[in-house]
Amino acid sequence: MALRGLTVLELAGLAPGPLCGMILADFGARVVRVDRLGARGNMNILARGKRSLALDLQRPQGAAVLRRLCARADVVLEPYRHGVLSKIGGSGENPYAPLNLLADFGGGALICTLGILMALFERTRSGKGQVIDANMVEGTAYLSSFLWHSLQMGLWENPRGQNLLDGGAPFYTTYRTADGGFMAVGALEPQFYKLLIKALIADPRRKRIWAITITMIGVVFFDFAADFIDGPIKAYLFDVCSYEDKERGLHYHAFFTGFGGALGYLLGAIDWAHLEIGRVLGSEFQVMFFFSALVLTLCFIIHLCSIPEAPLRDVTKDIPPQQAPQDFLLSSDKMYQYGSIEKAKNGYVNPELALQGEKTPNPSKQISKTMTMTSLLRVLMNMPSHYLCLCISHFIGWTAFLSNMLFFTDFMGQIVYHGDPYSAHNSTEFLIYERGVEVGCWGLCINSVFSSLYSYFQKPLVSYIGLKGLYFTGYLLFGLGTGFIGLFPNVYSTLALCTMFGVMSSTLYTVPFNLIAKYHREEQEKRQQARGGSLDSGERGQGLDCAVLTCMVQLAQILVGGGLGFLVNKAGSVIVVITASALALIGCCFVALFVRYVD
Repeated sequence: MALRGLTVLELAGLAPGPLCGMILADFGARVVRVDRLGARGNMNILARGKRSLALDLQRPQGAAVLRRLCARADVVLEPYRHGVLSKIGGSGENPYAPLNLLADFGGGALICTLGILMALFERTRSGKGQVIDANMVEGTAYLSSFLWHSLQMGLWENPRGQNLLDGGAPFYTTYRTADGGFMAVGALEPQFYKLLIKALIADPRRKRIWAITITMIGVVFFDFAADFIDGPIKAYLFDVCSYEDKERGLHYHAFFTGFGGALGYLLGAIDWAHLEIGRVLGSEFQVMFFFSALVLTLCFIIHLCSIPEAPLRDVTKDIPPQQAPQDFLLSSDKMYQYGSIEKAKNGYVNPELALQGEKTPNPSKQISKTMTMTSLLRVLMNMPSHYLCLCISHFIGWTAFLSNMLFFTDFMGQIVYHGDPYSAHNSTEFLIYERGVEVGCWGLCINSVFSSLYSYFQKPLVSYIGLKGLYFTGYLLFGLGTGFIGLFPNVYSTLALCTMFGVMSSTLYTVPFNLIAKYHREEQEKRQQARGGSLDSGERGQGLDCAVLTCMVQLAQILVGGGLGFLVNKAGSVIVVITASALALIGCCFVALFVRYVD
């Protein structure tokens, strides 16, 4: 036996000391336990392999015998409170700790045994004895190192029964069986996890392919519907509203876009799987789709019930030639007073809204033109240079913004939290990555909230720094913020700099369209000054220009999705963040030098 010839003196106590002495006896040590007078040592279940000696340590004779035994022993185990042993001529300080299985037998006995073995090994090398101060508090903390590390990484912060190793994971928990018993499942290692999935699913590879296909089709349709509805909304706003209404409508649009984005990212940041609604619906994904469907249904009902839309009429048929000119259709080349959309009924203008002294063209001369693909392409090709520069700047801005936003959660999971999305789904690396993704969703939520707040402050800011200042500031702050995040990835600084994403988001939703409105207002004023100018001579439709500007978002998505995905696979998410920063700074220079601003 490894400890043969070793003498251990054990002062009788509870749990940790007796277990430690039994372990040493099992490996060959000669253990003598000192019991109190009247104690029945042979009834102790931890007395295996020990000799027993009863002493009355309150009397001087008993204390003297104990001191002689200590002098001859190689190891002395004493479990007393602080200062007890010193009263009988010994020394030692073991703090009092709560009694439980982990503390007593793990943190107390086993750690003490380990310390004794290390001290004996040191004695064989140096010839010097050691005093082992083993207490259950420090021993338990030492045994719980993995749990403390998991807590710091955010992997063990849920209530009891909802974490990885205490029943919260479906592959590491207990299940009730058909015969009324229970079965424990512990498929933690990747190879065992694959075997478990293979046993539960007949053809997992085939089901995975179908799941990926259906998910991709759903995402494409959903993204198409969400993105392409933005163009018609702005076109409708530009076609029927006065200039003041357009400006206010754009700010409302930016505000509610940020508010809706915050709710969406909030759904992704909450761990629904461990809440009651997640257990009822099945998983956190069902919860997110449930809320998405609920919001979609609510917005659809509001859209159908809240926006009265007057049908268009053919003026040449409905209006007699002798009718007064002030009753014609609301023309796109006139300026009406604030709130004009609310005072037009059934497509006709209230006479009070017409400008004094202005001639209205004869409606019989207005010939409706059919929009064809050829005419559409002709208008696009003949776009004025300042419209083209605005579209280019918008394309650069959205490319930079989407480059960061589409890969931001992956950046948080891989770069900031050092997780691995390609590891097995039950591995620690993957769980760390998921935690980073959740924190990334909170960061995007901060971005959306700040976007809404910033849209509220844009109107007073524009009176001080103008549209050029707002445009330049949005690109500059976003470029500097993303650059700092990419160079110095840190959880707290990254979350704080997510506010810069909100500045950029609000800028892209408002400033370019405000410039479009100003361009058209300038053209309207020039046509009004040129009396008798034709409506069809060089006039551009606001809805068309608004749609072209909105298309830059889709073009940026195609470029980012097709090009930067390859870079992420090769170099990681950090290259995308740096690319977004560089593009934003290039766009910052472009909007300052090439975009035309109207006073």
